[in-house]
Parts: sequence; structure tokens; C-alpha cells
Amino acid sequence: MECPHCGKSHDRVIDSRLAKDGITVRRRRQCLACSERFTTYEATEAQLLPFLVGKNTGPGATTANLKAMLSFLARTLRALSKETDKLITRMEKTEKALAIKESEKKARERKIARRKAQSLMMADSVLKVIRRHGRGIDMARLKEKTRLDAKRIHAIVFELRKQGKIKSLRRGFYVKT
Repeated sequence: MECPHCGKSHDRVIDSRLAKDGITVRRRRQCLACSERFTTYEATEAQLLPFLVGKNTGPGATTANLKAMLSFLARTLRALSKETDKLITRMEKTEKALAIKESEKKARERKIARRKAQSLMMADSVLKVIRRHGRGIDMARLKEKTRLDAKRIHAIVFELRKQGKIKSLRRGFYVKT
């Protein structure tokens, strides 16, 4: 908004509320250049259309007035239609992007859940083998019985030891607790 006192266009809104007519918005503004305050009344074209129609079709309306009003309405509706189409297109693109992100997120969650379940099953199988051997079992036999690679067995044994489910009698030899 341009300040009516100094002509600068830098201002801030101090107060904003609906005007008494219920259609326009009354805004109290303060100019940042000269600190003067002024009031503006704002409304959209869509809100003013009923007033324009009533004004141009009332008593004493001429054909020229009606043609001008209809021309204005046609232009306004075309512009609104184009804007609406653009908004709908943007919304559809956004919805598609959100749906894709959501499906990717669910796929990641399912993959993580599968890995956790698989990891728990492997840990249970290692723990069962260790429990079956009362005096303990070494790493080579664990590898043979579970058919897992050494790296995975080391990781599982580390977790089981951390949880207190097994203990190490000596290096590479494990028993249940």
C-alpha cells in the first residue's frame, strides 16, 4: 500500500478485522517511512460481484451498463477459471508426490521390520544351539550348526552377551547363563 502522507510503499499492518458491511476487510496500517497511520478497505472481486450486478441492473440501467458488466463478469470468470485450473493441477501434483513419499516410507518400514524379524530369528537360532550344548560351544561348531557367516555370528553373540543371555568361558567358546 502507498502511504497517503509521504507516498512510500513500505508499511506494516497494525490491525485487521472485518468491516461493518461484512464483505470488506478493514486494515489499520502504519507507514515505516513517516510513522503515520492510515486505514485501507480491501475486498476481492468475487466479493464485490453482487454489488456490481445490483448497481448495473437496477432502475435506470442502460444496455451499455449491462454489456460492460457482462463483459467484466466474463473476463473475471475466465481468469478465476484459469487460476482454479492451475490450483487444481498443483494440488494433484502435490497429492501424487505425497502418495509416492508415503508409499516409499511404508516400503522402508516394511523392509526394516523384515530385517528385524530376520535378525531376531537368527539370534534365536544361535541361542538355541548354545542352550542345547550344556557345556558350551565354540565358534566353528556354531557356524556349522546355524549355517551363518562368521561376521553375523560375532554380531549376534555380541548382542546376546550384552543382553546377559550367554557368557564367554574363553575366547570363541560360549555357554548359556
